[in-house]
Amino acid sequence: MTKTSTKTSIKEKRRQRKGKETIKSNEELYNSLGDNIFDAPTKTKLEKVKTKYVKRKRLRPLVGSEYNYQAMATKYSEKNIAQQLGNYRQAMEFLAHITLSKNANNDKIVDRLKDLIYSYPNVDISSFVNKHHAILYSWITQNLVRVYGQKYLGTIYILGGGIGTLGAMLLDTTLRLENIRSLDINGTCKFLADEMMKNEVLDGWKFKASTQDLFKVGYETNRFEIELPDGSMSKEFSEVPGLVINTNTSYLANMENDWYEKMIPDTRKIVLVGETGDVTHPYSNSKAFNAAFPMSFELYTGVLTIEDKQYFMKIGIK
Repeated sequence: MTKTSTKTSIKEKRRQRKGKETIKSNEELYNSLGDNIFDAPTKTKLEKVKTKYVKRKRLRPLVGSEYNYQAMATKYSEKNIAQQLGNYRQAMEFLAHITLSKNANNDKIVDRLKDLIYSYPNVDISSFVNKHHAILYSWITQNLVRVYGQKYLGTIYILGGGIGTLGAMLLDTTLRLENIRSLDINGTCKFLADEMMKNEVLDGWKFKASTQDLFKVGYETNRFEIELPDGSMSKEFSEVPGLVINTNTSYLANMENDWYEKMIPDTRKIVLVGETGDVTHPYSNSKAFNAAFPMSFELYTGVLTIEDKQYFMKIGIK
């Protein structure tokens, strides 16, 4: 018996399609729906249309909580595609406005942000990864390199260090430094900063974040202990801050007397940043800012304007 082929030729398929309803063109479809399909909307129709305006939220405060490595690692690594895409966008904005120093290894900030966003998609980093911080931190970094060059700076303390982006940028320069301590009372900042700089954390704490209050730091010699990822406390140790960077002078009241005058020792290298705008203690102009923080030796004073906000900076020795 001859086996019948189940294959159907192209000609046979075309023959079978004959007689079936042909596909209508767009013009035929429009004509079948009537002549008023594209008529201007009436007042009644417009009243039925609900208009909704969605304002993009920017620079939302980073969620703050007590440092808990296990809980934060679990929570922040949860899948959140929308937030992750938002963080990638913030990183693109940050990198588009950053000015990298002349250093062969200065692309580490790119990989650090990429790895952080990939590993922890469920946390909003826009408070610290944005246009303003990119330009501000670039300004600080560039002038530190210009002022100090190859002079030894020792251990750098960054107050209000956020998630460690300024520390990361300083490590990508040719500055001669020993270690960087990034202090911020926000536990989430500590977690993200240490995760972004995990290689330097493991390298003898070349970088280490802490939740130590800036009013409890010993600026002559600092003694402190740090909560470790397993919940235990490190052994208390001492170190001397060689350079203190405070970008928060406008966010706390009476910084001039309670902090600068009473706590910072003479001859300490220091970088101070203040600003205008809606903050706790704004400065009206650079003259007012400079007068608030007298120094025995000024190495740099300047003003930076970003959109509708001005920033003031002083670098020198108290």
